[in-house]
Amino acid sequence: MAEPALVFAEPSGVVRIWNSGAESLFGHPAAEAIGQTLDLIVPPDYRERHWAGYRAAMAASDGNIDHASFNIPALHRDGTVMRVEVRLLVLHDSRNRVAGAMAVFSADEETAPSLPRL
Repeated sequence: MAEPALVFAEPSGVVRIWNSGAESLFGHPAAEAIGQTLDLIVPPDYRERHWAGYRAAMAASDGNIDHASFNIPALHRDGTVMRVEVRLLVLHDSRNRVAGAMAVFSADEETAPSLPRL
């Protein structure tokens, strides 16, 4: 079973945590992804909608979106657009200010292309 892809982004959308599961799923090494915005994994046709939703999640600091699960398109490093399942948690600092969002991504097995068995 593949390691879950964990990505933490600041309220501005800049990636600060990118684990080996994210490296495997999206194709970008952590050194390349950290410091970039989430545009790295959001297909161009979906960016406007993504940023509107992301800003709304950061502004709604009441946690209503916590643990919400979405099936979304994502962009692989090779340019392939794939479907992924993402669960989102908005995190707060010690003063209860929004610190960013932790996302747990996994490949959507139902819509992922089937691979031949070896």
